[in-house]
Amino acid sequence: MEKKTPILPGTNSKPLDPRMDALQYEIMQETAQALGRIGRRLEEALAALKRHDETPGSNQDRDALVQEAADRAFALFIQRDYLGLRTDHHLTSTYDIPREVMLRVGVMKKAEKT
Repeated sequence: MEKKTPILPGTNSKPLDPRMDALQYEIMQETAQALGRIGRRLEEALAALKRHDETPGSNQDRDALVQEAADRAFALFIQRDYLGLRTDHHLTSTYDIPREVMLRVGVMKKAEKT
């Protein structure tokens, strides 16, 4: 029986049929692009929070910026987990995620009544 390699080496992601190399390459390419987009969105949210903290008298709601950064970090963690990339501990240092943001990761804001 032929051993199939995972889509992402070093993970437990589901292998594809080796005869479908073009499709597998396209899937890997889209996966990498999606992770890149999610990572950039996190970087943008963290930069907005940092700008807010460095700007005296900023008119933005800091609490909302912290929650936005936490939501984007959560999206990155979930996407990586779905892909079988189980180690996320290095992401806090890679993206320089503040502790206050990490404390909000996975916490959903209660919907406001309309």
